[in-house]
Amino acid sequence: MMSVAPRPTAGPWRLPVPLRRALAGIAAVPWRERAFWATQLLVVGAVGIHLAHDAYSRHLAGVPAVTTLLLTLVPVGYAAIRFGLRGSLPTALWTAVLMAPDIVVVDTGLERWTDGTVLALVLIVAVAAGRMVDVQRASAAALAATERLRGIARVADQLAEGICLVDLGGVITYANPVWASMQGLGSAAAAVGRPLASFHGEEEAQGASLPYHGAVPLGAGPPVRQVIQHHPPGRAPYWADVTVAALVDERGAVIGRLCTVRDVTAERAAAAALTEAEERSRFMFEHAPLGMALTTPEGGFLRVNGALCQMLGRTADELVRLGVWGLTHRADRLVTRQALGGSGGQIVKRLRHADGHFVSVSITIGVVRDEAGEPCYFISQFQDVTQEQLRQSQLLHRASHDPLTGLPNRVLFEDRADRALARAHRRPEVLAVLFCDLDDFKVVNDRLGHEAGDEFLRAVATRLQGCVRETDTVARFGGDEFLVLLEDVGSSDEATATAARVLDALRRPAAVDGQEVAVSASIGIALTSGAPATRRTLIKEADAAMYQAKAGGGDRWQLAPPARPRRARRRAGPADPGPQPPDGEAAPPPSE
Repeated sequence: MMSVAPRPTAGPWRLPVPLRRALAGIAAVPWRERAFWATQLLVVGAVGIHLAHDAYSRHLAGVPAVTTLLLTLVPVGYAAIRFGLRGSLPTALWTAVLMAPDIVVVDTGLERWTDGTVLALVLIVAVAAGRMVDVQRASAAALAATERLRGIARVADQLAEGICLVDLGGVITYANPVWASMQGLGSAAAAVGRPLASFHGEEEAQGASLPYHGAVPLGAGPPVRQVIQHHPPGRAPYWADVTVAALVDERGAVIGRLCTVRDVTAERAAAAALTEAEERSRFMFEHAPLGMALTTPEGGFLRVNGALCQMLGRTADELVRLGVWGLTHRADRLVTRQALGGSGGQIVKRLRHADGHFVSVSITIGVVRDEAGEPCYFISQFQDVTQEQLRQSQLLHRASHDPLTGLPNRVLFEDRADRALARAHRRPEVLAVLFCDLDDFKVVNDRLGHEAGDEFLRAVATRLQGCVRETDTVARFGGDEFLVLLEDVGSSDEATATAARVLDALRRPAAVDGQEVAVSASIGIALTSGAPATRRTLIKEADAAMYQAKAGGGDRWQLAPPARPRRARRRAGPADPGPQPPDGEAAPPPSE
């Protein structure tokens, strides 16, 4: 089966070349110039005089041919001087159009030959004069262009970029010293007259990767820019940022190419290093074991990493949507606002987890500023310190609380007493300290054992807490001794009423190791009314009053007298009548 070659597709129809040139010549005529039409009127006048001579030659003296020639050459010469060939030639042709009927139809013999000669001379003078004016103008324009190019060249010689001019044949017509240095030449003059392709290595000889050849169309189009690795002969390769633009003349025709070359090897190396650093930073940001976030000065998240998402149980989109303020505990917003409004630093605050509980985090905040010194964004590092704070809280609790009963110990009691006394000194307020000692507690230990005794002490601690207000403090002083701090009591009656409630609560039996156990207590009460008191003085007075109660048979409370001795012994004997130790003997020790 034979295959038929497809017929070539006919291109668009175009006018013949001579006709196109004629139309271009007509378009070049200065039709819109008033001076051009004035010359045409002069031609009409000159030809009119000539025709009038021929029509009335019998009645008028003859007009010499030289006169007709001179009259006709005036507008032709003016058109040549003013417009060049594009003005003189149309004027001469207009003269021929006006004189042709007379020469062909009217003139005969010598007159026809004379008029024809005059018309031929007019055409010759028009072409010669117009051409001469065009050449002079072109020479002047070329000279001016040369001067401009020299001025541009002097400026180009001072530029930091390499510049060269190439004609349409690819030959260098100008190069500045920087361009010559890039090619390994000693001077720019060594490059002029050589083909541009000779400055490229064999791998670049075809110009496949170069914008020098064929990149700029034959027309004034936009510049072509490309970054290439240039391999000049005899020199190490380098990266060049090449821009090629068309050089056009006054008529818009391309006469060559302007090439600018800039060595960007260092810039590319810096950009590659920056890209590598950014990629490294991005990798470290995304895979950091600690939570990381970029935060705006307004408190919005620009970016968060996976560790922060895992810490808070939320997705990255959810964190960006909520921002800092949607996650921060209300009580921690002030410290957060201060950190975002200052120069960063380190803060500890609470963030809401997706399941509702709060996570304690330690945040290290660094600020990135703009050129004006204003914060652009913050780089924040989040570390979950919930367990650490819990351990610290447990250690602090153990250091300030009794391990057996969970009550505040002596250290915490003394701290709270000092704070309460400081407040009482600032405003009129009465404090009371109750010193409570269990009666015959040693019998419980001896009969039931120490484990049962410990369980009974825990029950006593619970009952004591149930007898006071939340603002009051119940502490274990040691052994079977307890202290109660009552703040802002109205009078001694309120303190004694609390002591009575404690005695009633302790009288009730408690189930310990399957047995009913009940003990009584002796309570001493000291008040701050009267002279200024200290924590040590109050404890000593309550201790002394407790021993008075115990000396009175126990299961009772005793109010310390208002007058305080200057020297109070920790275990002073009872002041009221009763069994007294012999002289030289110490007061009876407390029961264990």
